[in-house]
Amino acid sequence: MVGFGRLRLRNVALTAPYMHDGRFQTLEEVIEHYNSGGHVAENYDANMHPLGLTTEQKQALIALLHTMTDTSFVQNPSFHDPWK
Repeated sequence: MVGFGRLRLRNVALTAPYMHDGRFQTLEEVIEHYNSGGHVAENYDANMHPLGLTTEQKQALIALLHTMTDTSFVQNPSFHDPWK
């Protein structure tokens, strides 16, 4: 099982760049990173393994993530920065 820590998915398609250091610009890059098993680093999680998703599964996952994007919410002036 892959641990995502404090995973927030609402409007995830609008929150690039991704990862703690902003290394990925697209959701596709994030999915490919996890699908490949990540890369070895000093703080690498030994439980992280390649997911083995097919092209179709990766596309379906991206489509799912896009369903969690609410552009009407983010474009609604009622929810904009009240100090501007």
